[in-house]
Amino acid sequence: MIVINRGKEPDRLLEFRMQNPEADYEDMPPEVRDDVREQMWREQRHLCGYCMKRIKKYEDVRIEHCRPRHPQGETEHDKSATLDFKWMLGVCYGNSLERGVNKEDMTCDAHRGNADLAVNPYSEASIKKIKYRSDGRIYSDDPEINRDVTETLNLNCEAVSLPQTRRKVLEKEKSRIFKKCRGKSQVAVVRELERTYVSLVQERNLTPYCGIIISWLEDRLKKS
Repeated sequence: MIVINRGKEPDRLLEFRMQNPEADYEDMPPEVRDDVREQMWREQRHLCGYCMKRIKKYEDVRIEHCRPRHPQGETEHDKSATLDFKWMLGVCYGNSLERGVNKEDMTCDAHRGNADLAVNPYSEASIKKIKYRSDGRIYSDDPEINRDVTETLNLNCEAVSLPQTRRKVLEKEKSRIFKKCRGKSQVAVVRELERTYVSLVQERNLTPYCGIIISWLEDRLKKS
């Protein structure tokens, strides 16, 4: 996972909310949902907001609500919250489209269901608590966030090779950096690490599963 930078809500969504103050998410017209999907897809650089796999086209985006639309223990349904763009996230279908797939082989929103999340995809402080092991497995020292990523969202799912894919992505990027800097000074290596970090984090040139690369870069730059 990485920090999501959400922009202004789509005009059609704003118009729909203003014209239908009692509306719920389920009332959203198809053309409004399409605008929401397309904007999230562009803002997230075509990546799932949870597992970070590439989503090929905006039509394949699943609209997720970081705050459950029907929170556990809810006494009064807050319809307006279900149409609040700041709580929406574009995610993949989490391996749920294959017929006969077991729940334990699903990921992201498909595995989460209606569970609450402690991790906040829009908070840098929250995302900073997510770490990666050398084998590509995701975890956190924060017990609640660790439960989110390992259990609720199932982001170490072996059925879709998430840990292995992350490890390969990191190894490929490390190989690129060290090959480019072979024979150069430590200063040159640090500069390349910084350039790569700026490209990913500040310029938002995001690539699939780049969360593990960002985490590794941050660790290396702290030691440099």
